[in-house]
Amino acid sequence: MKFSIIIPTFNRAHHIEKAIQSVLDQTFEDWELLIIDDGSTDHTRELIRKYKDPRLHYHYQKNAERSAARNKGVELAKGEWLCFLDSDDLYLKDHLETIAYHIKKNELQDVLICCGLYIQHDTNRVKKDLLDLSNGMVNEIAHKFLIPTQVCVRRNILKEERFDIRFSLWEDTHLWMRIAALYPIHQIPKYTCIQNIHMGSTVSSGLKKVKLKDVNRYVKAVQDLADNYQERFIGRFEKTDFDHYIDSKYRMYLYQARQNRQILTAVQIVFKALIHRPSLYLLSEVPKVFLNKLGIGIHG
Repeated sequence: MKFSIIIPTFNRAHHIEKAIQSVLDQTFEDWELLIIDDGSTDHTRELIRKYKDPRLHYHYQKNAERSAARNKGVELAKGEWLCFLDSDDLYLKDHLETIAYHIKKNELQDVLICCGLYIQHDTNRVKKDLLDLSNGMVNEIAHKFLIPTQVCVRRNILKEERFDIRFSLWEDTHLWMRIAALYPIHQIPKYTCIQNIHMGSTVSSGLKKVKLKDVNRYVKAVQDLADNYQERFIGRFEKTDFDHYIDSKYRMYLYQARQNRQILTAVQIVFKALIHRPSLYLLSEVPKVFLNKLGIGIHG
């Protein structure tokens, strides 16, 4: 079997049918689809029962977050190459065929492959920036990200490298950066998949209201990579790079909290950022927090 496609899902019965259909519509047919239900309480199980394709497999587990769900899919997978698809995202019909052709043409072995990704906001579809192959791949992945939906990995790699179940934010980048430090990254510049951004998506909900626990989880995941994989990143992403990266994430969350007029959350983020690395910039942000609360400096 060529491909195992892993869909982790939690209470996404209203979205997952389109994701499943996008797999069933693939022009390349040598695949299995593993749906890992991470404790859904909606009608996901009943919905999946209507599919009769023997390549589709459903596995239910008690809620353990998406890292654990994806790892369960990796554990159950029988394919030589493992692909990921979020339950509200889509593959275009030639997604697997494009990857299969690239693998055969280049005689690929242990590599991570990424395809071009469209980002869909309602009716507006834009192309996500491709990685700059002239730059270091670890640095590129850190700053441009790879969405699981656009990634395909040789099974041998995922025997050793898994999603870290401690993290439910930045957990994918945590894994891709670890892999990029050890294995080649191949990019297919053709756009073959779609990330859907909607009100219930992780991206939208995270911006609608900034939660301090999410900020802490995000930074903890980045810090873990800096602290526990130092040797792997020598010459690729140094301690100062991780420090700058954490600074940028604090600033990202701080800006969004200010725009949301979440005064307490914004102040707490400032203090956490100052503890991490003091700067005049952060001190200058404090009055902006209170001005935003009054509606001054808010961007529509």
